[in-house]
Amino acid sequence: MTKLECENKNELKAQCNHCKTIFSAKSSSGTSHLRRHLNSCLKKVNKDITQYTIGIQPSPEGVPSIKNYKFDADECHKAISTFLVCGKHSFRTVEEPRFRYMMRIASPNFKNISRYTAARDVLMYYAKERDRVKEELAKAPGLICLTSDNWNSEHTNDEYICVTAHWVDKDWKLQKRIIRFKALFPPYDGLNIADELVLCLSQWGINKKIFSITLDNASYNDVMVSCLKNRFRANRTILCDGAFFQVRCCAHILNIIVKVGLELADDVVGKIRNGIRYIKKSGIRRKRFYDVADKSFHLNVTKKLHVLDYWGQRDKDYQMFALSDEEWRNVTIICKFLKVFYDVTCVFSGSNYPTANLYFREVWKVHKFLLDTVKGPYSFLTPMVKQMQEKFNKYWAEYSLILSCVAILDPRYKLNYVQYCFNTIYGVHASDFVETILSNLRLLFDEYVKKSKSTSSSLAGSSNVSDKNPVDSGLDEHNDNSADFGGYFDESDDYKRYLNESSTRSEKSQLDIYLEEPELELNSQIDVLDYWSKSSVRYNELSLLARDLLAIPISTPKTVQAVVCLDDWMRAKGFSAEIGCKKDDEDDEDDDVSSVAF
Repeated sequence: MTKLECENKNELKAQCNHCKTIFSAKSSSGTSHLRRHLNSCLKKVNKDITQYTIGIQPSPEGVPSIKNYKFDADECHKAISTFLVCGKHSFRTVEEPRFRYMMRIASPNFKNISRYTAARDVLMYYAKERDRVKEELAKAPGLICLTSDNWNSEHTNDEYICVTAHWVDKDWKLQKRIIRFKALFPPYDGLNIADELVLCLSQWGINKKIFSITLDNASYNDVMVSCLKNRFRANRTILCDGAFFQVRCCAHILNIIVKVGLELADDVVGKIRNGIRYIKKSGIRRKRFYDVADKSFHLNVTKKLHVLDYWGQRDKDYQMFALSDEEWRNVTIICKFLKVFYDVTCVFSGSNYPTANLYFREVWKVHKFLLDTVKGPYSFLTPMVKQMQEKFNKYWAEYSLILSCVAILDPRYKLNYVQYCFNTIYGVHASDFVETILSNLRLLFDEYVKKSKSTSSSLAGSSNVSDKNPVDSGLDEHNDNSADFGGYFDESDDYKRYLNESSTRSEKSQLDIYLEEPELELNSQIDVLDYWSKSSVRYNELSLLARDLLAIPISTPKTVQAVVCLDDWMRAKGFSAEIGCKKDDEDDEDDDVSSVAF
């Protein structure tokens, strides 16, 4: 019943919530007649109490509320799929007695499922998510950058390929999705991998939207890239004849360089490791060592290296592992030297989605640091650093163009910072390198301008109609005839054309205007994608170029932990599963999941 307000304040009425009949509700009349009506009201529907549950939050009156609850088997299966994928659990988990006990306690309506049903649920969920990701890629406003990485399974020696798509979405947010995770068939060469990539891009419908591909230093990648470039050239879908197409993994290059550096310290590191093994081999020695570390040096026992020198002076058998003062000094210098590479790697891995503009400054620091170290006071480092430079210079020579162009599109750097960095490396020859970079960036920008104009003209072509009226046409015809016979000539139209052509020749491009504006503070914290999002109205074509260049990943992702694409897609939403499982003969359902092959 609901209380009703009446014009007469002394009168009170109540309305049945079911049949809407109105009754007197004066206190003198009592409430028994209202209760009798509710018990016999034909409109009142009796609810199944088994479909209700006590609400967690009490009502405003402090009384626990009853809310509608209905067990949804499909949602429950979806939740189990999420659990299996995110936690990388075996499909057999759903058959474990304790899992079934947990589900029975959580919901008495839950019916046990087999591992085959769980696998089939995951496959169908994968198929739905794949279609959603495909739609996202189709709606990507710019081009798509790829990373491709191959690795071996240490258990089966199978070769796997993982392809990841990177792009900037309509909201100027950097996105990435794994679009291929699959075992390769021999031979594992560039031609075979190129075919696999072309098939992948075709299946996802993005074979005409690729800007670049980032790869590691594997030898077969050069053949693979050459095959891809030829196919994209045939389709006219490659920019600047592929000058920006291939990018080497920067983290991989740094890893190679650091390994060269560690080789110099192999003897010292070997001594330290063997010495620690000697100490840990005896329980008594180990206890004494930790006591010395804790009581005499007040050190955390995990930082054992500080105690080794002290220990070597008191244990004769340890003397063969003890380091000389010069070796300790060299190890300290090498640690400080390698810390630079550690810090740069931390910058690269410090963000889930680092934009490409972050890399130039850090890679330049490595370049300059190697140059300064060769000229420095530590001569024992010189052979090592020269080996590092040899490997680094090859990377810098091939990919400084891409790194520099992306850096120029960072409003904190622009051209001046790039010029400064090249001056510190090349001195008087820096201008040649900078001019090459700028000319290539202009060529790339011109391609975006042409593409933008062709898109605009194709949209406007259908609406272009002549604005001339019959009178204007007659006058034009008269003027033309007069000019032919040496008569009167009206030069106004010709003069307008001349002015338009002159202004076109002298008009500054969006790139020129952007470069002429002052840079932002060098160390200011900005979101460069947000900057270009806000500047997209003023710099229309240049922002389209910036969107694609900034999406280039300079490092390939670590893929050993990835098992299937679904895991990556679920994590992007805010879930890994094994693809491929035999059909469940025990279940009644007979679902065809062959369509989820790619």
